[in-house]
Amino acid sequence: MDTQTLMKEIALGSPNCARVLDTLGLNYCCDGGGRLGLEQVCLAAGQDTDEVLARLEQAKNPTTQQEWDGKSATTLIRHILATHHVFTRDQLAHLDIMLERLVRRHAEARPELSRIQAVCQNLRDDLIPHLMKEENILFPYIEALEKHQQEQTPLPPVCFGVIDNPIRQMESEHAEVVSLLQKLRQTTSDFVPPADLCTSYRIALQAMENLEADLLRHIQLENEVLFPQALALVQTV
Repeated sequence: MDTQTLMKEIALGSPNCARVLDTLGLNYCCDGGGRLGLEQVCLAAGQDTDEVLARLEQAKNPTTQQEWDGKSATTLIRHILATHHVFTRDQLAHLDIMLERLVRRHAEARPELSRIQAVCQNLRDDLIPHLMKEENILFPYIEALEKHQQEQTPLPPVCFGVIDNPIRQMESEHAEVVSLLQKLRQTTSDFVPPADLCTSYRIALQAMENLEADLLRHIQLENEVLFPQALALVQTV
């Protein structure tokens, strides 16, 4: 991928890249900027081409564990909250609206829509309480642990015993989310749209694939980077 790569090729090549383009308001549709190169579209939109390209490369090649070496747990938590938690809530709400409309209009001709909707509802029912537990219980305690280590501030009281307990619970819930994502892939035939699908159905499938990509990255950051950092912090107090 470079500054001359066609916008439609960038968007089709990676759901994460398509999300970056959407966030920046850069048109990649065939009837818009899809047939134009990245540089041409960026210039027309007043965007810095090199900065956009850097964001696309990062989205295409997600951050590795090594790139978080030396970063604080608090910094990572703020990244997870601002990037992944916000996106998860927004995308689940968007899917609720789209699938409700699709089921109402097309479920008779497309019976798989009701099954897809049920899996997405299960995802939402699992994820929303999970996010709240992280935001209100686990993440604040990890931040307090780090502040205690750095500034010797008092540790807050806890309701979960040792920190291993909520971390193991979060990891178990992550595994359930991954299982539901696998079920969603199966139900949607790997998000591949049949030739006769309406535009709304195609957009919904793309949204599901975007949600899957973001959730897998989200889970990886917590399981492989944040939680080991938190367990290491406990050894210092």
